[in-house]
Amino acid sequence: MKELPDEQTLLELLLLAKEAEQKARELNEMGERFSQKWLPRLEGRRKIFPQQSN
Repeated sequence: MKELPDEQTLLELLLLAKEAEQKARELNEMGERFSQKWLPRLEGRRKIFPQQSN
């Protein structure tokens, strides 16, 4: 049967997981800001320059 990692290893893994979660949250927030800034501009352009179908 496999042994569980020692407590120090588990604490290090927990710390890494928390850091990864924080980075993911920061990336999500950056994506939200980008979306809020650029989406209205792109939608405005679509109204001005509608795509021509062939």
